[in-house]
Amino acid sequence: MPMILMTLLFSGFVLGRIAAGWATHVLTGNSSTKLDRCERCQAPCSIRQRWLGMGAVRCKVCGTRWTVRWPVVSSLLVAMLVTVYAWLLTGLDCQKIAEVQPATAMHLLRLPYHLVFLFLLTVTVLTDLLDYVIPDNVIMLGIFAAVAGATVSGDLQIIHVWVNWDAQVPGLHGPYLPEWMKNHHHLHGLAWSLGGMIVGATFIWLVRGISGWILGQPAMGSGDVTLMAMIGAFIGWQPAICAIAIAPVTAIVAGLVVRVTSGRSFVAFGPYLAVSAVIVLSTWRWIWAEPLLMRDVFSHWPSILGLAAGSLAALAVLLGGLRIFLATPAESIRR
Repeated sequence: MPMILMTLLFSGFVLGRIAAGWATHVLTGNSSTKLDRCERCQAPCSIRQRWLGMGAVRCKVCGTRWTVRWPVVSSLLVAMLVTVYAWLLTGLDCQKIAEVQPATAMHLLRLPYHLVFLFLLTVTVLTDLLDYVIPDNVIMLGIFAAVAGATVSGDLQIIHVWVNWDAQVPGLHGPYLPEWMKNHHHLHGLAWSLGGMIVGATFIWLVRGISGWILGQPAMGSGDVTLMAMIGAFIGWQPAICAIAIAPVTAIVAGLVVRVTSGRSFVAFGPYLAVSAVIVLSTWRWIWAEPLLMRDVFSHWPSILGLAAGSLAALAVLLGGLRIFLATPAESIRR
């Protein structure tokens, strides 16, 4: 066990640093990374400093030295995230539910499948925090990896594309699952991943339109739409909706704190989508079954439509309040 723990920590640390290097590459020419070029003489930083540097950076042309801490923070956070998530998945069975019974080999593949997901999320979060950019090439690679992995395996989903718990008869038979899902695993994997991608992207597109109407400008960028498409492709449409429901609350709380402490009126929304997706992925067993029992909501279309409409209405109210708050000078709030 200690050896496995150390391996996970080391792997996460390396993945975090690679993610920082990739984010720097995506933001080439942007001074916010502090790893692209020397601020004094504009000489480009070396490849080693971009991808491997852990703090101290020195310009080989003019000799200027400076410190860059965010790649180290990225490495440490990803190391902890990978380790904790692996423990939740394998030790606490955080995704174990009655309806989904993957073959042993496929269950073991779920961890690396999700580690790819966490790595790509890290890259997008870093670029969004540094320069409000969600790179299309990272998103497209993620969507391809998610759909391909789900289709080829046919058994990586954390919940099936459709389950009806209303059809359960205790002691006689369990929830209803369409026969085609049982007989065509690969087709089901494809449908599950594409369904998550479409639902995730569509929901954020609607939210973006509503926020534009209420606030006078979209509260989210088009990159948030594609980011949610990638998230949905990896986790499925039901978990994607749950992640979307959590994200606005997290974003508003953090946004208010940033507004009061720094006066900034805009906070990137992508990181909160990513954090919410990780929360859902790590607690899915308890979200879907007891104690939250979201499976009852997702068992029939009227409840699903009601949940979606209620979420949009609540978001409209929250955004209206946020518009009033942002119109208030930060100085008066601090008093």
